Amino acid sequence: MQEDMQEHPADENVPPARRTSPLMNIPAADIVNGGASVAKPRDVDPAEVAILAEAEDPGTAPLRLQELATDHTIARPAVAANPAAGHELLTWLRALEDPAVNEALRRRAQAEPHTD
Repeated sequence: MQEDMQEHPADENVPPARRTSPLMNIPAADIVNGGASVAKPRDVDPAEVAILAEAEDPGTAPLRLQELATDHTIARPAVAANPAAGHELLTWLRALEDPAVNEALRRRAQAEPHTD
């Protein structure tokens, strides 16, 4: 593992503000559950992991979920799947017509109990 860490190219040390694209786009739950265990450490952006974890947390306040969805496009599918997301936020997310968000909304609808 020490050898992997020594392989990092020098430009990996560029501050996050100077990066033009995210380093990963996987749900935080996959990281926690080992889904990203095959990724080398340089491929995981800790700030992005924190954003995704907050977006997935059912304890995150609805207003914060709105902020995450507005400010971080990578968080939108996780926010759409979050049971704490309110109706207005879900309507806004649906209107974006983002395939990943739509998939999260579809799965959410399937998981919710239906009352007749």
